[in-house]
Amino acid sequence: MEKPEDHILIAAEKLFMKFGMRSVTMDDIAKHLGMSKKTIYANFEDKNELVVKLVAYKLKTDQFQMEQCALKAENAIEEVFLIMDFLKETLSGINPIVFLDLEKYHKDAHKLMMDFHQTFVFNAVKAGLDRGVKENIFKSDINTEILAAARVGQINWTLESNLIRGGKYSVYDVFQELTLQFLFGVCTLSGNVIINNYQLNKNNPK
Repeated sequence: MEKPEDHILIAAEKLFMKFGMRSVTMDDIAKHLGMSKKTIYANFEDKNELVVKLVAYKLKTDQFQMEQCALKAENAIEEVFLIMDFLKETLSGINPIVFLDLEKYHKDAHKLMMDFHQTFVFNAVKAGLDRGVKENIFKSDINTEILAAARVGQINWTLESNLIRGGKYSVYDVFQELTLQFLFGVCTLSGNVIINNYQLNKNNPK
């Protein structure tokens, strides 16, 4: 049976992702759920705690999905594309103002996200780069630690960029472009073939 806390988090997530955190009140969440605000406060001390718990849940889900992509992928390049497929699904419909609201109004939740990038995402990217080197599809002379740190920097820059905050591009559009160029930069000739074949098969499914 779904716990009341989970029920509230699911409803809050829908509102936050559509309108941003700042503009959604606890009254809005209660009204959306058809319950009293008192019931929400029985499960969360305040809105900030609700946001922190929601971000923690989302990051836990992201970690699981990324780990599954690594396990399913036949090689390091497919791992990246599987993760991008997951991101396309999970990022669709997210209002870019969410990331600005986290940074300005929910610093504890924002720190959770930044720490996640600096630890899990960094280690996952480095492991993927090391894997690609062993598979001879990434260049053998790359410094995987430096590139993993640079990749995390790209992710953080994207979330703070006026390209998405101004609404010109979606988060996924920017991630996709940076990811593709990043891959081509580290790939060997055989790696480039895998990328091109993957894109060809994706654009022309059987």
